[in-house]
Amino acid sequence: MARDNAMSAVAAAERFGAARKCLVMTGGTSGIGRRVLERLLRERANWIVILIARPSPRVDALKALPGADGRLAVVDADLASLNSVDRACDEVVGLLGSHPIDALALNAGIQTVTGDLASADGLELAFAVNFLAHFLIVERLKGHLRPGGRIVSTSSEVHDPEAFCLMGIGRATWQDPLVLADPTHAQSHVASVVDRGEARYCASKLLNLMHARHLALELPNIGVMAFNPSVVPGTDIGRDRNWLQRLGFKYLLPLFAPIVPGARLLARSSGDLLWLLTEADAQSLSGQYVDGRAPQPGSSESSDPAKIARAIEVAHVLLRRCLDPSSTFLAPHLSH
Repeated sequence: MARDNAMSAVAAAERFGAARKCLVMTGGTSGIGRRVLERLLRERANWIVILIARPSPRVDALKALPGADGRLAVVDADLASLNSVDRACDEVVGLLGSHPIDALALNAGIQTVTGDLASADGLELAFAVNFLAHFLIVERLKGHLRPGGRIVSTSSEVHDPEAFCLMGIGRATWQDPLVLADPTHAQSHVASVVDRGEARYCASKLLNLMHARHLALELPNIGVMAFNPSVVPGTDIGRDRNWLQRLGFKYLLPLFAPIVPGARLLARSSGDLLWLLTEADAQSLSGQYVDGRAPQPGSSESSDPAKIARAIEVAHVLLRRCLDPSSTFLAPHLSH
């Protein structure tokens, strides 16, 4: 069914030719991403969407949105498994045919605070889902981006240990990315299990920004931006918290978001992300950390060339280590 749905969306793009634009997205089943999809399907009839997501009732609900029929494609993938992501990219590439990608939204993210959780590949879970899965998606799909297209990666102000954040969560200390990928040793100097999980999340958001800066140099014809939505109450980012914290963040804090410093309403942040994906001058913003709609410098560490290079090097090493030898990603590397 997912493939039939995708085929209908891409067939619609082929039928309308250049008049149709294509967004490939992760993190579209809830929160900011869900709002972006709702608005895009409702307000911009010239766009189709290919969503990479795990099967769930939320995905089924997306297919019933106004405008989804024939314009929303869902490709199954578990971002905690690199081979699952790799197979999903195979499917996306096959479905695109000759139609290019206009915008790639790397929006999915998790924050775990209940222990040393690992991905299917044995990697620290936030590192695997928030950073490495998206790194693989870019590697597999960057050759299918339309010249002048854009990549938007969702980062966070918490990438910067000095930046103000409403929630005051534990910040990361820089470690070699091989250590950040280790579910036991990543941020192990942090005593509290909760603070350690928060620090791992912060580290993954720093890596997202570093990746965006690297891609802006690697892909000069593509606008690559790291997006900070700020603290957005009402989303599911706190789903690993206790029930009282989940209740407060999901239902109570949104009531006060308009007057709380450092908080933004879901409608505002989703509108900012939609703007970056469809309207912003991506070339002028390429390589930048965009807080809402305003470029900001980001942390000094996020611009450190040696640390960026090491993050990219480790990402490639881990992909070669974890992916099945039959992976399309590995083919060009194995030929050297």
